[in-house]
Order: sequence, then structure tokens, then C-alpha cells
Amino acid sequence: MKIDPQAAIMQPSALTRTGQQAATEEEQRLREKCREFEAILLQKMVEVMQGDTNLFGQGIQGEYFGGMFAELIAKELARDPGLGMADSIIRALKEQNT
Repeated sequence: MKIDPQAAIMQPSALTRTGQQAATEEEQRLREKCREFEAILLQKMVEVMQGDTNLFGQGIQGEYFGGMFAELIAKELARDPGLGMADSIIRALKEQNT
């Protein structure tokens, strides 16, 4: 089974960059989960970069809004094409299965 690493599919009806329909629903779910994993890693990176800046205030509320900010920034960074981590994970999984 070949997975096109250039195809960034998030919805079953979406077309890949090459204009072809995704081969299977399983490939679409795998790509979506890899993008979610990339977003989680990016969120942790953004949180570390924020440090203790108190940009969003202090205490529980500041932590809450800082976490929300980091999550939204990470999701935006992970969107197509992202940093390429999702594609690398898919390639590694593909090599394991062959």
C-alpha cells in the first residue's frame, strides 16, 4: 500500500495536491492523526517558548489562556503543509509495513 506523502487530506471529499482522490479512508484517518500528533508537539514547543512571560496574566486564568493560545497557534502551524513531521511519520510507518 502506497501513501502519497504530498497528499494532505483532512476530509473524505477533499482532493490531494495531485488532484487524485485519496485511496482509502484508512489513509485519511492516518494522515489526520499524524497531523494531530504534530500539533501536540508544536503546542508543547510554543508553551516552552512562552515560558513565564505572564502575557495572559497570572494564576490559573493566565495559565488557561496561555494554554489556549499555544493550542491554537500549534493547530495553525500544523495545517497543510505544517512542518513536515506528519509526512515523515507516515513515511516511517509505510517503510515499516513493507
